Amino acid sequence: MRLASQWKILLPGVAALAGLLAVACGAAATPTAAPTSVAPSTGTVNTPAPVPPTPTAGPTVTPRPAIIVSAKDSIILALTTEPVQLHSFLTIGGSLDGTVTRDNLVEPLTYASGDDQRMVPTSASKSWKQTAPDTWQFELRQGVKFHNGEAWNAQAALPALAFQGNGGNANYSYPYTGAYTASATGEYTVDIKCSGPCPVFPNTAIFLNFEAPGYLAATPNLPDRARTAVGFGAYKMGKWEPAVSITLESYADYVPADNHYEFQKPIIKNVKWVFRGETTVLAAMVRQGEADMAWDVGVDQAKVLPKNMTRLGSSAELLAFTTDTLWHPELKKLKVRQALVAAVNCQEIVDTIYSGSTKCRGNIIWPGVIGATVENTKAYEYNPTRAKQLLAEAGYDPKNVIKITGRASRIPKQVEVYEAIQSYAKAVGLNVEINVVEPAVRNTINQCGIGRAVAEVLEAAGKPASNTNTATPAEFQAAVTKGPKCVSGHLVENEPSNETLDFGRQANRYMNCSFAASLVCDPSPGGIQELLAPALSAAGAERQVKLGALADRMHNDVLFFPLFELPVVFAVNAKLNVKPRIDGRTRVQTMWFSP
Repeated sequence: MRLASQWKILLPGVAALAGLLAVACGAAATPTAAPTSVAPSTGTVNTPAPVPPTPTAGPTVTPRPAIIVSAKDSIILALTTEPVQLHSFLTIGGSLDGTVTRDNLVEPLTYASGDDQRMVPTSASKSWKQTAPDTWQFELRQGVKFHNGEAWNAQAALPALAFQGNGGNANYSYPYTGAYTASATGEYTVDIKCSGPCPVFPNTAIFLNFEAPGYLAATPNLPDRARTAVGFGAYKMGKWEPAVSITLESYADYVPADNHYEFQKPIIKNVKWVFRGETTVLAAMVRQGEADMAWDVGVDQAKVLPKNMTRLGSSAELLAFTTDTLWHPELKKLKVRQALVAAVNCQEIVDTIYSGSTKCRGNIIWPGVIGATVENTKAYEYNPTRAKQLLAEAGYDPKNVIKITGRASRIPKQVEVYEAIQSYAKAVGLNVEINVVEPAVRNTINQCGIGRAVAEVLEAAGKPASNTNTATPAEFQAAVTKGPKCVSGHLVENEPSNETLDFGRQANRYMNCSFAASLVCDPSPGGIQELLAPALSAAGAERQVKLGALADRMHNDVLFFPLFELPVVFAVNAKLNVKPRIDGRTRVQTMWFSP
């Protein structure tokens, strides 16, 4: 099945929302169509026997029109929240915010093409091939320079690869790629050796980013990297005025990636990102010409905006809550977690707050993702009577407060969702409080998981604290017993994403004893920790079966509290040529204004 077809299965909520927008607004104006001619791709995957079938770079790429003149040379883009920080190796607090950095200032090693999600090269890469079940060789693009003038080559790639191949530092890409080591095998070739067989590594490398090695060496402290990113993306950093705006300017020395329309020199030269929490304000800014595009304005604003000022997209995410299955005195009980999901009427939330525009799920993936099945993604049944029974069987103590910790404006009407959950929980006897915090605070809480405790156990034993993936089952168990020194959350608002169409990313991040943000750890013989490596190493039908077993555990044991898929409604300047991607990524270099 082609990935483009898979997306039709993955996002029924988007289809429902499209119908709603058509009724409310009429058919939205269509931006300038992408050209239909194609050019050869240089990305390749050569699979030597007996390596299982591997992802392939698409045989064609879609070029951009040869000559485009934009009626405006500057653009203002409005987001719901300000990024927590801009260092591309670490979490930025939300994928919609991350577009400022990861889609414009830096370049990934591979990329999922916006037209059909096939893997294509970037300005970082030319091609790739699998040389062993656990090894991939990447040919890097020549002539590329970082924004500060440093040269891009194999040696320049190594510091970034070393950092992101280590799960102990809570980096952004590790949950996708897993552990690996990298070595320069030529001036422009890098070998990446995974900790085990990695048949889908190029798909996961879309999250491997690079910043200038000299800059990294001169700025070793992570907090000092928070206000900038020194990559070789199509735009370079301008100025960040906290709580006001971030400006970018086009990078004159940007090196295009062959003929692909998403990797050409920018047409719009100057970019300003501004931050407003209220969807009504965001939509009004676009309507009044104060902004050219606003993210996630919601269904209500789509109903009142002019029909040619709405675009429909997706973030490939679900609204869910990381659940403390390890240390909270109540949530570590299976029956309490089962009671929680039985107590909440997800469909009523969707119908009432989001006009029925999306779909509830009983997992952090959906059918079409490798590992997903209809059963392990089925929405949990709303059954308050059963919830009360489960709480009684669990010996639930209402004195142990369960806190929902989240941001106010990550998605439209998010606090209303918190309040609805609290109301449903109270109706069955659960003691739930709401804790709305700043994105940076939520990010700190979200990173206080089992991996932090494992690092502390290793450090106490005189071992490298950063190599949490090397801990023994006994050390994992010791970390569960002691807990971390930081303060972890109970139910922490989260939006797991599924751009890779593979549950391996979610399992490696949220079910892994070694990862900082995980609140699941089962190091018992035959337990989840032992199942991870074989599942992540598998390919083909075997991968579906093994990842499916882990997804079954996620669903049946309620190891996460999922709610619904996240469609995204954009407000746009009617003259802006932009086509939102299905995964929410946004490269400003693809945009221009009609006269």
